[in-house]
Amino acid sequence: MHSFRQYIIEKSVKLSASLPYKGAKWDTFRGLENPTEREIVAHIKKSRFYSLRFMVDMKGKMWAWDADDALHDAVVYAMTGNQYLSGSYAKGQIGFIDLDDLYSGNVAKKGHLRVIVHNTRTVGTDFALKNKTMKALAKRINSTGEERVYWKDA
Repeated sequence: MHSFRQYIIEKSVKLSASLPYKGAKWDTFRGLENPTEREIVAHIKKSRFYSLRFMVDMKGKMWAWDADDALHDAVVYAMTGNQYLSGSYAKGQIGFIDLDDLYSGNVAKKGHLRVIVHNTRTVGTDFALKNKTMKALAKRINSTGEERVYWKDA
């Protein structure tokens, strides 16, 4: 018997991106808002380069999107109307890491999850851990086997 949660379909959201200068192009694309781990993995597998960018605000609200669609600053400006200020959002990338093929330069299409949090000098890790999905991933840093998550603060 399957539980109801196994039948829930990924809930995508329409995200926008635009840089704050005159004549900047406005892009709209598919992303995720407050995704679960299963939704993140499914979106990574559908993404062009098997990598997602993410942002988490001070309340724990998370947006994730294909890394090829937009930069962090452009998404903040388009979604909030404010320019990105250091210390206002955690930003980073989520993808796969294949431990058997680390140095080939190939994009990992499967393997362990790899989370890179960019602005850790200010609020990166603190804000990222306010999101329940990111907190669940961080708890698996010291796990063994297939459950392990590789986390890097940059």
